[in-house]
Amino acid sequence: MPLSPEWAAIAAKRALLREQTELLGQELDWLSDPGRIPLDALGPATKHGDVPSRCFSLATWFLIEIVRAAKGVCSRLRWEETLDQHRVPAQLWTRVSHAVMEPTSRYAPGIYAMAELVAVAPPVALRESIPLSDWGSIARRTEKFATKMSCDGTELQVIIRDYLRKRISATEAASQRVLDPALLRLDDTMSLTSVTPIEDLVAVANAAIRKYIRPTKGVCVAMLAHAPYGDQERAAPSTMYGAVWSAFAGAAERLVFPNIDLSTVDRSPPCGQDPDFATLIDALARQRALALKQGNSAKSWHTAKELAKEMLDGQVQQPQPSTTQLELLEKVEALFGTTSGRSNGL
Repeated sequence: MPLSPEWAAIAAKRALLREQTELLGQELDWLSDPGRIPLDALGPATKHGDVPSRCFSLATWFLIEIVRAAKGVCSRLRWEETLDQHRVPAQLWTRVSHAVMEPTSRYAPGIYAMAELVAVAPPVALRESIPLSDWGSIARRTEKFATKMSCDGTELQVIIRDYLRKRISATEAASQRVLDPALLRLDDTMSLTSVTPIEDLVAVANAAIRKYIRPTKGVCVAMLAHAPYGDQERAAPSTMYGAVWSAFAGAAERLVFPNIDLSTVDRSPPCGQDPDFATLIDALARQRALALKQGNSAKSWHTAKELAKEMLDGQVQQPQPSTTQLELLEKVEALFGTTSGRSNGL
């Protein structure tokens, strides 16, 4: 049965995005050798012990590199062949091309999600008395946890990350989303996972997304795209998702983890499983739907419980990002003429 015009356009977008992702991987030599990632990738985040800021800066360097490569390979994509193959009506060609040629908003959510998860590895590892030499391994293995949040578009991983975020007091200004180590633990494979089973969080979040936002979209395209030929002396990731994750974990292991001031790390004990997670995730999905409807899909800077309460009270306020964060994001936008906080809906 032929696809509807809308679904044909979606299929063509995903095919072109997969091709683009595979081509850009061939342009990034640091994917197979994270040792090529320079110390300068940390930018202004030089404060020892401030792991989230250093990981955020590293993620911004990754984003700039990936977006630059994605822009550079657009002329090599099989545009006409793909549009014809999927029988995309001419009136939808512009929509497809815009989605492919505006990569910042597509890559930014996943890259910053990666940074948040890698940044929370040290406090969880310290709490469990895991030595520094094993933190890089934990960060790499946490890809398994991240893939479970990447099985249905940006909304799913944003909602779960907001659920897992660290509570802030009314007097604190949140410079960026920081995940709460008390809501996370190590599983039997030494990967981070949520205290409340991630499968339960994903199931509830998916149902809320279908209820308030949109139908199911499918897994992240980077999980389908093949990684470039890697280092054969060790097991190289088979997908672009895995290649980027491995490179980021390797860079954090070399540039971030050794310079942590351990006295500043939160070693809060893990909490128990959350009996209210379904209510809180539903509230986060409603807030996300409202933000998308208003044309503002910027990250919420609130914890799940604070957001749920404020929604009931009819009061939703967002503290502003830090100067450093704004400067980094403005650098991305200046380079590529895009808005990194906006989702293109792929």
